[in-house]
Amino acid sequence: MQRLIYLFLIICLAVAYSTALADRDSKGQYQGTYADAQHKHRNGDDRDDDSDGDSDSDSDSDKRSKGLNRAAARELRDAGVDKYLGTSRSEAIDFGVWTRHEFDRKLVPDDSYPLGVRPDGPACIAGDPYSVFTRKGNPKKLLIFLQGGGACWQGFYNCNVRADDQAPPPGGPFPGVFDPTMPDNPFADYSVIYMPYCDGSTFGGDNDVNDPDWQKFIEEELELPTGSGPPTRFHRGLRNVSAGMDVAKEVFPKAKKITVMGHSAGGVGAAAFTPFLARFVYGNKTKLTVYNDVGPIAVNLGTGSPPGNGEFPFGCLDLPCLSVVARAFDWQFPQFYPQSCIDDGRCNAFGQQTGIINWRLENDSTIREGFFEADSDRTNRFFAQGDGTLMDPLVYRNLILTEHGALNEAYPRRYKRFIVSGDDTHGAVQVTAPTPNFPYLQPFSFYTQEANGTLLTDWATGFVRGGTRGSQSGWKDIVEDYVPVAIP
Repeated sequence: MQRLIYLFLIICLAVAYSTALADRDSKGQYQGTYADAQHKHRNGDDRDDDSDGDSDSDSDSDKRSKGLNRAAARELRDAGVDKYLGTSRSEAIDFGVWTRHEFDRKLVPDDSYPLGVRPDGPACIAGDPYSVFTRKGNPKKLLIFLQGGGACWQGFYNCNVRADDQAPPPGGPFPGVFDPTMPDNPFADYSVIYMPYCDGSTFGGDNDVNDPDWQKFIEEELELPTGSGPPTRFHRGLRNVSAGMDVAKEVFPKAKKITVMGHSAGGVGAAAFTPFLARFVYGNKTKLTVYNDVGPIAVNLGTGSPPGNGEFPFGCLDLPCLSVVARAFDWQFPQFYPQSCIDDGRCNAFGQQTGIINWRLENDSTIREGFFEADSDRTNRFFAQGDGTLMDPLVYRNLILTEHGALNEAYPRRYKRFIVSGDDTHGAVQVTAPTPNFPYLQPFSFYTQEANGTLLTDWATGFVRGGTRGSQSGWKDIVEDYVPVAIP
């Protein structure tokens, strides 16, 4: 069976490589390796802090202002990270206590697509319309939430496909961080923009792929007649999150305290390009934090040396390596990496993607980021393994401790972890799905989860507060000793 799967993926990758519709070679994105996982700011994180616990000095005159420095902003613009900001059109519709904002897909004729037409605006992976949702609270506080929901690449289809299916409950109940009535919720009075996830590329892709196997899958998934399903995967992650940021700025223009939060695939998006978009939209005077709820970033890279000679099997010797290659080719996220991050090896299409977080912490002097995870997370062990099996819990723990530990070591005041052991559930900010070890829904784990005696809500409260007060309130780097789960 494993041999058949391998042969199937070979065929699929060959098809994808020949039919992906975006340029594969922009900006030399395949240079370098993330060999120096401990790469630090040229002045380290041992400088004097301001009242928020954030460093504010730099040796380079172009990097003296707080927040994202000017040179880094230019690099990001050169890479096209902001190219979709200000390009979307949406219609606002009442949706219970929320407002739904549905975007114009901007359909245009294009003979290179099997259906003869393509959406030029935001869209879900199957070509359906994309929407985001807003809920008003304190106009100066904003929670930018990116929903989770798997991932899709060539021959691997495990992702949300429609935004309509991912809408928040119009009238409640509101679990986790969305509950405005919970006294322990540090986000209770925040305005919220809720971005459903349906692009299959963790809010970072920018590519369309003609894929007959996808057409068969989507026809079964949506119960469509044979031959009627969309034959193209639209990985519009960056376009969708940029459209959401346009809405955020329009509805909440006075926001000064912003948390970019994402769950699972949304956590990956929150840790990748979305904080840069927040800086472009709201500027450096905003107090910006990033809360990554179980977006692992780190994966099994497999065995090989991709991209090899540029032809199949691209230097890969196993399925996990081919999955890494398929994601890079299908999603085309490496084109948005800043050139200096590519040049020094931190940003590498075929390496661990934690490099972009390292680069951001180096170049944004006031941003703070937090990562929550259970070290036996069953869902993430499936996606991170890359071959359809579950990664061993101890292997997964070592992977996330290595990658996220390097970030904490380089920036101990501004990057901290909350790692729970003896738990295989998946996240805390939304309803947590059952697992063999926890066979029931957990809608309020954000308020009950603890590690080494610290409640997650206390940790999150200290996180958004920042500075010395935040550390005293519970925002510390917390990693529990390893406890195996009963059913791995």
